[in-house]
Amino acid sequence: MTELNELIERLYKQGIEQGGLPMPPTEIPVPPIPNEEEVDTRRMLVVLNEMGALLNEDDQPKIEESPSEEALLRVLNHWEAMKQSMQGIKEHMQSLEQDIVKMQPWGDFDVMKVEQLSHHGCHIRFWKMNSELLSSRLAESWFVDCNVLIVTQDIEMTYFITVTDNEDRPPVPAEAEEIIICPCPVSTLIMLQTRDKDTLKKMETLLGDYALVHYGEVYSALRKKLPKGTELPQLAVHHETLSEKLRRFFKGTKK
Repeated sequence: MTELNELIERLYKQGIEQGGLPMPPTEIPVPPIPNEEEVDTRRMLVVLNEMGALLNEDDQPKIEESPSEEALLRVLNHWEAMKQSMQGIKEHMQSLEQDIVKMQPWGDFDVMKVEQLSHHGCHIRFWKMNSELLSSRLAESWFVDCNVLIVTQDIEMTYFITVTDNEDRPPVPAEAEEIIICPCPVSTLIMLQTRDKDTLKKMETLLGDYALVHYGEVYSALRKKLPKGTELPQLAVHHETLSEKLRRFFKGTKK
């Protein structure tokens, strides 16, 4: 893996000496804007159940007066936005995990410099191939003509690169599969994954606190919204008063 990194650095240095390397443009992601919806019973029920699932027996949500429709709408919108953000983080973490697995055989190298070298006319392409099959093809001319460097090899699979001065697909064996590398090195992917984990933990705490504060408002609004006689969802938990706890404690100690 060190050999791959040294090769990229050497080629990059040569490119600088021969002329400037163009920097590819960077796209700035635009965050999604949550849409406001009209308050309806089903939406309130979904949010109430999600809030209730986060409460435990140490929490005591207050059942207050039903809030105004505007205030209720703000609560539901904020809750759904937080849930959507958390789902986005979870999906991003899954994507990062897939990228880490893909990039680990290549080690940690400067991916941006590979892109810049390509703009400068030095094309590095990444491949994998069955190790046993590859060993039987190494004596062929393609291995020399394509400037091949084996990066990682085990019993099942060999990962190698080709270095050419044109964009044409090198004459590698048909059994070789080209790998499209990620725009970030392994170290950056792991850092992003760790940051996502920390962010998710903080958001889970915020979500639980928000549920405790606003559970009663949504509950009261739903009770007002449903027709008379409709069975209401139960509170998330049953809370014993101090006298109930003492009574149960002393009852359990009697013989």
